[in-house]
Parts: sequence; C-alpha cells; structure tokens
Amino acid sequence: MFSSPDDGSSGDGMGTGPASVSPEVAQYRDAISSELAKYGMEGQTELLLALMMQESGGKGNDPMQASESKCGSIGCITNPDESIAYGVKHFVSVFESAKKDIKLTLQSYNFGSGFIDYVLKNGGSYTKELAISFSQLQYQKLAHTGLYTCSRPEAIQHSACYGDIGYVEAVLKYLPSASTGNSAMIAGDLAAPVSNEMRVTSNYGWRNIGAGPEHHDGIDLGCSEADSIHSVKDGTIVYASTYGGYGNVVTIQHAPNSFTTYAHLSRISVQVNQKVEGGNQVGMCGNTGRSFGSHLHFEIKTQMWGGYMDPAPFLFKEA
Repeated sequence: MFSSPDDGSSGDGMGTGPASVSPEVAQYRDAISSELAKYGMEGQTELLLALMMQESGGKGNDPMQASESKCGSIGCITNPDESIAYGVKHFVSVFESAKKDIKLTLQSYNFGSGFIDYVLKNGGSYTKELAISFSQLQYQKLAHTGLYTCSRPEAIQHSACYGDIGYVEAVLKYLPSASTGNSAMIAGDLAAPVSNEMRVTSNYGWRNIGAGPEHHDGIDLGCSEADSIHSVKDGTIVYASTYGGYGNVVTIQHAPNSFTTYAHLSRISVQVNQKVEGGNQVGMCGNTGRSFGSHLHFEIKTQMWGGYMDPAPFLFKEA
C-alpha cells in the first residue's frame, strides 16, 4: 500500500490493509481518497484515515484538525469537506518536505514543519530520539506560556511536553501490520495474569461504553480485589505508578519489542527496574482509574506506549 510507484513512499513497516478505525472515521474513506487522487497519492488513504482517527476520531466539523494549517488558528474550518481538503493539502506538503519519510511526516503534522528542519540537520531521518529532543528544546522555550502539558508518562520522564512525542506510534497502531509485525516476540507459554479462572469481560477492538466508539487496546479479565495479578512472562518492570484512566498500572518489558501492561490495580507490588519471572505477583486486582468494577485490563504490545495486539490468541491458545 505505501510503496506503490504513484505515491513515492518508502513506507517501511507500514500497514498494508484497511485501517482499523471507527465508523465515524471510515465514512470519510472515499472523500480522503478522492482528495489524495488530486496529488496522485491515493495509496496514502489508509494512513490518512489512521491520522484522522488519532486527531479527532472522526468527530466535529474539523476531523483532520486542519484549521491551524489553513489560517493559523483553531476553529476557522466549519465543515468536514473543507477539513479534508486542507488536511490532505497540508499532509502532502509536509510529505514532500520530509522527503517522503512517513514517520517524519506524521510527527511533523503534529509538531510543525520546524521538526523537519531539525531532523534534516541531525541525520536526515525520523527517530524517536530526535522527536524527544526536539520536544524538549521547544518545551524549554515555551513552558512559561502554560499552553503545553505532558500527555504521556514518557513525556513527563523526558520533560518533552511540546506536542506528542508518541504521535507516530499512536497513528500507526491503527494500521494492521504496525500492530502485528513483531507478534513472535511474545511467543511461548504464558502464565495466567489473574489468580482465578480467566474470564474475558470486554474484548480487544472497537466498543462503545457510553462516550462513543473507542478502541479498546487490550482485553478485560474479570477478577475481585482478593485476586492477585501476575506477570505472564519473565521481564523487567519499566512502569509502576498511576496513569490517567489506567489507574494503578504496571508495564513489563520482556524483550526489545515485547511489553505487557496490567491496569486498574488496587495495589502495585513491584517497582521500576525490578526483574520478575513469569507467574510473579505484580499487584492486586482493582477498580482504579476509568473503571466500572473490579477487573484487570491487560495489554500485549510491541512498544511501551503503542503497537497494541489482541492478547486473546496468546492467552487462550487452542489445545
């Protein structure tokens, strides 16, 4: 999809099938494709859908969040057709300036074109490290305005609160191969994450629990606050604290591209940098964060804050 001659993208590692987006976003597939066709870039349709999913979830009059690229301020676009026209135009411009580096294009859509100049002066290709360092520099200049807040724990850790340093991963998680390409990294028998009999109460994928369609990045397993929560595999604790709707949460790194997360815990039993083995306790089942009853929210992913996969096939293997 992203290496066809007509769009000029190297697209290394990008998705090759329909983007996993909400119905609100999917309704704009034809409009986005038609607009991209004006530039000979129809091959980027699924990527633009993923970008819209991250920007707005397809909601509002400016689903591409393109007002700033049109007029320099938020709110000047008043209908989705106009948003798509200017959003696509801006994407194409950034894509060309970024020398068709998809990841650099995406991060620059979030950071602004100054990031392209920064990258071209520091190696010429997007890296997460360059995104972090650019955000740090910009935040140092602008923190006094009070307009910027850290949107992710890793941003707080790095004092990189300008824009979203996880934007690339956030967009690419909606493309099929972006979330499944490293699935072998979690291969092998896994210990049960809950101490009782595992029972799925909410599956991975799209759902609506009252606030409109949202992507559930893991599965929920039923448990009570008397149940202990366990690491499914040997690894190192890389996060053990509270985080927004996750409540009390633990993330374990098992390999360079293999992470698991355990959320809504009533109590955390481990600390960052601690080594654990499969079956070791990491906390207790709970109802903290955005939760409507005691349960474990469990994730398997290829990055610390992205690359989500459906955990069910790994936990419930056929005999």
